[in-house]
Amino acid sequence: MRASEVIRIIVFSLVGGVVMFLLQPWIYQREFPFVRMENLPDIEVWISQSYVVGASIVFIVAVISTIVWYWMAAKASFRGGQDIQRWSVIWWVILLFPVLSVCIAIAFFRGTDEALLSLTCFFVIDILFLYWFTTASSSPGGLQFVPPGAFFIRRLFRK
Repeated sequence: MRASEVIRIIVFSLVGGVVMFLLQPWIYQREFPFVRMENLPDIEVWISQSYVVGASIVFIVAVISTIVWYWMAAKASFRGGQDIQRWSVIWWVILLFPVLSVCIAIAFFRGTDEALLSLTCFFVIDILFLYWFTTASSSPGGLQFVPPGAFFIRRLFRK
């Protein structure tokens, strides 16, 4: 485990939390055209009672999935290409948990059908940042290039 990898995970998780719990609700409050909900009488109540619950589920599951991946990858022993391929499958399986969390979170939004598309888009972007980007930039050792696109993301951090 390298300190820089752990620090990146913490920083990216905090940035993801700020986006999910401050920026996205602000976008709904300002009624941007792609998130406008005309059938909803009180957006503040909806944010506090529905959005925060769904966002919390997605955030917690994505961060825990990232930590589980990092911990497993840090403890991993591997000998060659077949082991790397097996770890790639494990990375994808762990990704299923954040994806399922989006499905569970969306279930909280019955009665606000006009919000489902924007919520789904926001939550997918959130898990892309919280799980994919964070693991692509912070996976340890010999498994650092297992997440898709990790080679290109790592090049950005080296310059």
